[in-house]
Amino acid sequence: MIESSYFWGTIFLLSIGTLAIRFSIIAISGRIQITDRHRELFSYIPAAIVPAIVVPMVFFHKGGVQWLAGKERLFALVIATVVCIYTRNMITTLLVGLISLYVITHV
Repeated sequence: MIESSYFWGTIFLLSIGTLAIRFSIIAISGRIQITDRHRELFSYIPAAIVPAIVVPMVFFHKGGVQWLAGKERLFALVIATVVCIYTRNMITTLLVGLISLYVITHV
């Protein structure tokens, strides 16, 4: 188990680092001119972050369901993707994905 002082020290330093990065961008944003080309490139960043978060959670997780050979998260992702395509609603997609993962792993 981690010592309490080490844990909270790490949390504090990470918080300060995060605030420093965000504040530095806000502080210099009034002094920089962003071209339309750069603005277009920056618009793709959120779309690139989602797969970077989802793929490791789906493919590098050791599951406990033997009949899917540990790929129950992939199955839940496919279900959530189909729901997302038809509903275009993020809340519905998240709920269906989480519920399907729970049902697959616990039933």
